[in-house]
Amino acid sequence: MARSKASSIFKSGCPEDTARLARVFAGELAGGAALFLEGPIGSGKTFFVRELAKALGAKKLPVSASFNLMRAYRGRLKLYHFDLFRAGEADMENIGLDEYLGRPDGITAVEWPGTGGELYSGTEPLRLEFALAGGDRRLIKVRAPGGEILERIEAGWLKKRR
Repeated sequence: MARSKASSIFKSGCPEDTARLARVFAGELAGGAALFLEGPIGSGKTFFVRELAKALGAKKLPVSASFNLMRAYRGRLKLYHFDLFRAGEADMENIGLDEYLGRPDGITAVEWPGTGGELYSGTEPLRLEFALAGGDRRLIKVRAPGGEILERIEAGWLKKRR
């Protein structure tokens, strides 16, 4: 049996490429999926989440949730968007993140997941690491617990690119 890939790097040359990658994710993710988004400020994490919400059919779209630790958006699947940039350990006890991870009715996207620590035990998220690559270009490294979802995302990325 061939071993599945565990990580891939997607090269985004412009915001539309990042939006297209979010649309591919929206088409491949099922309820219960968790995405952990990391990278410097301004690297495209919130933009990716907004485009994911749009692709899922949400009418109201995410903005930086830094002043609201969690917001939910309705679409084909609900999108639970957590932005933990300003969260401390005390906040983590009160926001209920662990209650949203793995919910079959939606996808949980967590920006700045480092604060969550042990709340993530038992969670196998897709990890997206955004890196600035000059101008509007981004490198988005995706690590998956199993390679099947990543292979489908890669196939969708290549297919829609043509």
